Amino acid sequence: MVKRSLRDNKKALLLFALLFISYALIYLTKNCFSAAMAGIVQAGIMTKSETGLLSAMFYLIYAPFQIIGGIAADKISPFKLLVFGFFGAGVCNLLVFFVESYVAILIIWSINAAVQFGVWPSIFKIITTEMSPDKRSFGVCYIGLSSTLGLLISYVSAIFITDWKMNFLMSAIILFAVILIFIPCYLALSKSMVTEEESSNTSSNECEASEAPRTSSKKLAGIIFKSGIPIVMIMTMIQSMINLGLKSLAPVMLMETYGISPALANALNIILVLSAPVGIFTSRIPIFRKTPPAFMLMCVFALLSPLMLVVVFVGKVTLPLILVVLTMVMIIASGSSVFFFYISSTFAKFNCTATISGLSNCMSALGIVLANYVFASMADKSGWTVTAICWLALTVLSLIFAIICVPVWKKFVKKHIK
Repeated sequence: MVKRSLRDNKKALLLFALLFISYALIYLTKNCFSAAMAGIVQAGIMTKSETGLLSAMFYLIYAPFQIIGGIAADKISPFKLLVFGFFGAGVCNLLVFFVESYVAILIIWSINAAVQFGVWPSIFKIITTEMSPDKRSFGVCYIGLSSTLGLLISYVSAIFITDWKMNFLMSAIILFAVILIFIPCYLALSKSMVTEEESSNTSSNECEASEAPRTSSKKLAGIIFKSGIPIVMIMTMIQSMINLGLKSLAPVMLMETYGISPALANALNIILVLSAPVGIFTSRIPIFRKTPPAFMLMCVFALLSPLMLVVVFVGKVTLPLILVVLTMVMIIASGSSVFFFYISSTFAKFNCTATISGLSNCMSALGIVLANYVFASMADKSGWTVTAICWLALTVLSLIFAIICVPVWKKFVKKHIK
């Protein structure tokens, strides 16, 4: 397959903006049930456990399909996979608007998870191969903010749209509009792309490497294990469990341990959600970008460990202190996602960035499921102290994995990348 990419930085930024907005809007649709949960439960349409099952089923199906999507995006056109994902998700959201049966909605929402199999891997593939080399590192870093934007839009929409089903109709209309805008804009930008042979530009950053011919499955498996990616995948899942677990459970934890109102708890949680971009912007500091990502992950979990120890004493330390600690955790944990992206982008040399990002997104999705249901159940049955101890133990475990991964990654880069 001939590799083509943009060489004009301005057009590369336009491509990034197109991908950023498109992913933010499809991410919005993943959170329809979470955002509309209050209205659904209040109307007596479904119970909390039923809406919870819908979200859980989505990510349980979404996770393994990300692996398939990653492999597919490395072999066929990521553009086609994106259009298929947008259209399929739009149809599923539209069907939810028309059906009444809970079982039917559960089936449709499960299909919605499956049809989005290639969306994220394709987004990542385009950023790491089709953007201009000078802007690939920028794209890898800031694409993570698109999910934050999508999450915020979903909750803001739920505030103003009182009929919960209208959330799904709105999502369907938005996704169909995305297709109508995405296709002509992408095709117009693709006309400015040139093959690697047509350009004399070279690159030194791992996010800017041009891709080699497709690596065989057997060789790819060897590369994955030699680079320590299985260890990285476990850290990805734990990072997602801590990051998403705290975001979703923090309001209830603060309300129950400090006796504050639900409204105040939710207001304080907005601080945590909005702190995520700070971590991503911080990760763009030159010294962090030039430091090996495996080493940076070790530093991340080393910083998180004492902070999570403070969280163990939630309810016993002051509310302002715990809020500051949780905000710091969110900043550091969110920033760490960029280093996972940097690791995935390193595999551009082997033409498998989508495969690696698909694996990473799979583990992240599993982390979301575990965060929302295992931790919630643990907090309900054993209390917040036990739950916080579990968060601390997972953080320390990730630190140990990161320490193991540093020399493995260093050896891999020295032998296969440089």
